[in-house]
Amino acid sequence: MDFRYSTEQDDFRASLRGFLRDHAPAARVREVAARDGHDQRLWQRLCGELELPGLHVPPEYGGAGATLVETAIAFGELGRALSPVPFAATTFAIEAILRAGDEEQRKSLLAGLLSGEQIGAFAASGTHDASKASVRAERCDDRTVLTGECTPVLHGHVADLFVVPAVSGDDVVLHAVAADAPGVNVIRLPSFDITRPVARLQLNRAPAEALTAGSPGDTEQVLDTARVLLAAEMLGGAEACLQLAVEYARSRRQFGRAIGSFQAVKHACAEMMIEIDATRATVMFAAMSAADGRALEIAAPLAKAQAADTFVLCAGSAIQVHGGIAFTWEHDLHLYFRRAKTTEALFGSSAHHRALLADRAGL
Repeated sequence: MDFRYSTEQDDFRASLRGFLRDHAPAARVREVAARDGHDQRLWQRLCGELELPGLHVPPEYGGAGATLVETAIAFGELGRALSPVPFAATTFAIEAILRAGDEEQRKSLLAGLLSGEQIGAFAASGTHDASKASVRAERCDDRTVLTGECTPVLHGHVADLFVVPAVSGDDVVLHAVAADAPGVNVIRLPSFDITRPVARLQLNRAPAEALTAGSPGDTEQVLDTARVLLAAEMLGGAEACLQLAVEYARSRRQFGRAIGSFQAVKHACAEMMIEIDATRATVMFAAMSAADGRALEIAAPLAKAQAADTFVLCAGSAIQVHGGIAFTWEHDLHLYFRRAKTTEALFGSSAHHRALLADRAGL
């Protein structure tokens, strides 16, 4: 396997980075974060012009037919820019429908999500174990209804369609639930990461459509794919932190010279770079191996743990390089630190993912 991006993939990354630099600068991110955490204008452009939600979706369902590598590149650039859009939430919902939906469900449910007309949310952000679910499914008047609660749900307050894992008999089955269906209540929650809002989804005998065309392991595979993509996003955030630290170390002067010439600052930046290089290799391997189910089982928890630790390290070290200014509301670094700490906890901590890796590897 050749662990290098192709020329087309590098061009795509550069193009998306330039687009976000022009249309989602830090000032715009702060403006949207202070409002509701959803940049609808940017989201429509990302869906309509760049077709990001459909990157690795097969063409027969309206997607671009690329691979998970391209989607991981998109996650990395959106993470670098801290773009306040429901890309993660919608992509995870799309992945769930692709894996568990039948042909008719894929065509009917994916159309609105790919075009940006609808926003999806995968209601399992707080799930550590796919075999356990807080929602139960039952049959009532010849239809399936769900009862239970899911939290936190990424961008749940703006979602039009939820994909919910629910206990059905002895299995956990994915279900599609419309946000406007009776028995559905969405409560926006305070979020430490103001660029990525979360919500609580409450279901009280809410009508649902079971996605039963897949296999019993679909929920875990969706979680593994989400772990890889979040790792790519955290890699982008870590790279942004290093860039901010290096730029400041070059320009800030003390005792007549740039602080980047001081050994302690050099070591901090070098440590960040080393961890980022290791994380980049891990994320690339995980994304390129995603088609192999066994390889994904091993690579996903490894990538999530490695990327989470790297992002937290880089955000904290970049704050130290900047000194007191980084602790102020006016500086952007606290936004990266918030993203690092919240994303670290999604789908389980780094310790949980290392334990999961050991269990899957038979150690």
